Amino acid sequence: MKIKKFHFFKIVLLLLPSTCLHAANPSTATISVTIPALVQISGLSDITLAPTNFGSPVTGATTICIYTNVITPLGSYYITATSANASSGLFRVANGANHITYSAFWNSTSSPTQTVSLSSGVKTAQQLGGDSSSLTCGGTPDANFNISISSSNVAGVLPGTFTDTVTIVVSPS
Repeated sequence: MKIKKFHFFKIVLLLLPSTCLHAANPSTATISVTIPALVQISGLSDITLAPTNFGSPVTGATTICIYTNVITPLGSYYITATSANASSGLFRVANGANHITYSAFWNSTSSPTQTVSLSSGVKTAQQLGGDSSSLTCGGTPDANFNISISSSNVAGVLPGTFTDTVTIVVSPS
């Protein structure tokens, strides 16, 4: 009589709770991006004046690009212009201790018309017309900063170079 040999194999299946292996194990992640209200001012140039006729105001202007992603209303922003030589909200150019007061204006189009009178350091009411699609306004300015020195403020002033630095801040609110 032949004795048959049987081989027994022991198979152990180890199951780990919640970490079962699968051919695909889906997981999810939530991605959140918060875009704040953004504004940018660019293209501002220096204004140089050389009065030749004392019977009219001396004026100058620079065009500007305002970008804004503000939604309500679309393209809106605020401007604060501050004169380095300001006194009681007045813009002034200076030559040493001598000062000449001038008027400053904002126009939310590229036209140099004097539409919004500015006081140094005071934020304007909400402006409209900022570009909401291009940081560079597509190469076409959409705003204007302009100044005017009355002929009476220029007359009687000693010759010299009078300067001012105006800081223009654009804000979304």
